[in-house]
Amino acid sequence: MTKGHVFVTMGDLLNLKSDAWLLPVDRRASPGTRWTKSLPGLADAIDAEDLRSFRNESSFAHALHAWPAGSSIPVLTAVPMTGITEADELLPRFRAFLEVATAAVSERRRTSADPVRRPVLATPFFGTGHGGGNIYRGAILKVLLKEAYRHAGEADVDIVFVFQDPPAFALAQQQRREWDGAWAALTSSLLAKANELGQIARAGRLVPFMGAGISISAGAPTWSQLLDRLAGAASLSEPEKKALEELSNLDQAAVLRSYFEEKFAGASDTRFGLTVSEAVNMKQYGLAPSLLACLPSSGAITLNYDTLFEKASKDAGSPRTVIPGEKPDDTTAATHKWLLKLHGSIDKPETIVLTRDDYLGYSATREALSALVKAHLITHHLLFVGFGLADDHFHEIIHDVRRALPAQEAGGRFGSALMLKRDAMQEKLWGKHLNLIDMEDASSFESGTAAQARRLEIFLDALIAHASDSHAFLLAPHYSDGLTNEESALREALLEVAAISARGPASSTTSVINRMLRDLGWDGSAPSS
Repeated sequence: MTKGHVFVTMGDLLNLKSDAWLLPVDRRASPGTRWTKSLPGLADAIDAEDLRSFRNESSFAHALHAWPAGSSIPVLTAVPMTGITEADELLPRFRAFLEVATAAVSERRRTSADPVRRPVLATPFFGTGHGGGNIYRGAILKVLLKEAYRHAGEADVDIVFVFQDPPAFALAQQQRREWDGAWAALTSSLLAKANELGQIARAGRLVPFMGAGISISAGAPTWSQLLDRLAGAASLSEPEKKALEELSNLDQAAVLRSYFEEKFAGASDTRFGLTVSEAVNMKQYGLAPSLLACLPSSGAITLNYDTLFEKASKDAGSPRTVIPGEKPDDTTAATHKWLLKLHGSIDKPETIVLTRDDYLGYSATREALSALVKAHLITHHLLFVGFGLADDHFHEIIHDVRRALPAQEAGGRFGSALMLKRDAMQEKLWGKHLNLIDMEDASSFESGTAAQARRLEIFLDALIAHASDSHAFLLAPHYSDGLTNEESALREALLEVAAISARGPASSTTSVINRMLRDLGWDGSAPSS
């Protein structure tokens, strides 16, 4: 069994799918109003627990075992009542969370139907809010990351830090890039490829192109599972289901739509679209959408109907305008980011593209949109994630993009495809056009689809870390104790520049300097060290 891994992402703890998560509370086991408003049953669940040892501080963490099955387990974790004087004071409390959460998940999984997938523990930036450690953020981050890596290395769990503070996210990525073994689950070859793609992303040239595979970790169905659900809703008999399986996916969908027409006369299209929407309407996103939402990319493309990537992007502070059908609002317009949903969306069931007729009609009616996308992609590097190379839809996309490339580039590679398995025949077919990066590892004790899917998530985690080019922690308040000596000296010099700029008359030069300082985390207040 390989060791657990520590992931870092931006997002909302309550929207990320996990097995257990850290709920910060005071010694009386009282969470903040944010948590009780978001989780209506939380207060009652806490009241039903015996928390005497927690309240007398003989224990620092307590799992809500009665929390509904199928939902991530909240683990009450006590923050210091009187604040802290150094970061290490949080260590016993964070360690208690990791140990209690691991035990609670292990207990629940003894009766689970899915014991194969490695458990995921999620945590916010613990101890930096009302816990009194706000002024020690840089040092606290080092302590928490170090402890998380230690625990993940000893226990059979993965741990994900879910930040909402860009400086913390940026500093965490820098610290991990400097640590040996931060991505020990990846071979040196895979890590080098993640780094290479990360550099392309830093330059703003990497465009994620997402297929159904990125939503599976959140519980979304595969193509075959979706068709099975449609067959059940249409009340097909067992012989009819077996006959249906002889057809291609596109033709299966077309036949199922005809069954809906017979069963729901006058409302077949509505019922068909709603059934698809219900099947793929996941409330929480998994690691893959969350990590991809952190890419510094203005554009993104998906064939998925769900809204997981949109939700993850919004939670990461980078909301996207959805094309087609949306006009940028104040928040999405500010980011200049967009998401093209080529095959429709569950919030508009009538737009879903599923049958062969849908695809043919799509090609005919959206030519202008396709041309716009192809023009954009000529100057970018596509990152295909969540696709199978045998998928007809994938072939169509590759064909269109190749046609859009200038003649002198037609024989070159215009993208990379992250694949679970190595396939020599697919390499022969696609190797001239795509970098095929598979997640197989002959040296690992873990094999099979689940292990490869997890390795892909770790690959994305490494890619995002190497793509992070933000240094917003450098001048941000309360991060100075996480800096190196060289960074500390640079911080002092830049704060002097900020002070001089603030005293001088406003000019075009001042605005340029202030913009640079804000990019480095300066909040515009009176500079101080």
